Amino acid sequence: MKAVVYLGPMNIRVKDVSEPKPKKDEALVRFKAGSICGTDLHFYRGEWTGLDVGRIIGHDASGQLEETGEQAAIVPKVFCGSCQHCIQGRPGMCERGGFMGFERDGLFSELIAAPKRNLLPIPPNVSLEEAAVLEPVSLALHTFDLLSPRVGWWATILGQGPIGLLMTQVAKVSGCRVIAIDPEDYRLKLSKEYGADICVNPKNENVTERVRRLTHDGSDIVVEAAGRRETVEQTPLLARKAGKVALVGDFSGFLKLNEAEEANFFSVIVDPLKYPLALDLLNRNVLDVKGLITHRFPLTQFESAIVTAADPSKKPVKVVLTS
Repeated sequence: MKAVVYLGPMNIRVKDVSEPKPKKDEALVRFKAGSICGTDLHFYRGEWTGLDVGRIIGHDASGQLEETGEQAAIVPKVFCGSCQHCIQGRPGMCERGGFMGFERDGLFSELIAAPKRNLLPIPPNVSLEEAAVLEPVSLALHTFDLLSPRVGWWATILGQGPIGLLMTQVAKVSGCRVIAIDPEDYRLKLSKEYGADICVNPKNENVTERVRRLTHDGSDIVVEAAGRRETVEQTPLLARKAGKVALVGDFSGFLKLNEAEEANFFSVIVDPLKYPLALDLLNRNVLDVKGLITHRFPLTQFESAIVTAADPSKKPVKVVLTS
């Protein structure tokens, strides 16, 4: 069968691999749709390391159960349910599980062996493609649970890629006033369509000065969703005293914390327990991912898909793979 295999930076290719053999608690799923994530791009560009050569990648996908024909979304985080983190309701930090596409083989494969409890029936108003863009939805929901925003708060979101655009949507649903930051005007246009109150292009104006002027000395909430060291380092300059800063896209950088007295900084990882809610909100049209999909490629043309996702001149937002 065909699968997308990591062979090193700038070298992720479709290869022939052996078909998986599901264990007792697993089901065999035939790949139907998947989406390329910013994390995949970081590994492709060589910006992040730590992925084993030979690993099948992909962690956002949907498919069809081989045994029943049922359509299902796949939750990529495998968790044991009994370690200290699982017991405390934080399965995303499970010590014994693993993340498909990272510690375990991923989902960009014609056949996938997935734990049965990680398979969610796709509701009627959600397409297979939409069910393959669940990670940014789940991540945004978890992030704003941790931020606990109040109605009327200012939320500044750095980066308006797929994750940032979902942060914008969830911020608006939470009653926040949103300042969207991105160097690409085509992404800021989407931000406006999703309800952003203010859009700022850092190529054209000073982000710190604009945010502090709009919010009267600092945003209540700052979300770093760009995945860049320089935006991480900018966050203390944007937050008000005792504000909240969520580091989502990247966690590295030198923070001048004296610029944000008593502000709360924390990193965020995906919570697998948010996936059912993510599906429900898509089913009820509370949140949207259809508008994020800009390009489609067959799974077997992954190389073209990742090149497109990495090329700003193509104006990509979400690049989707299909069977």
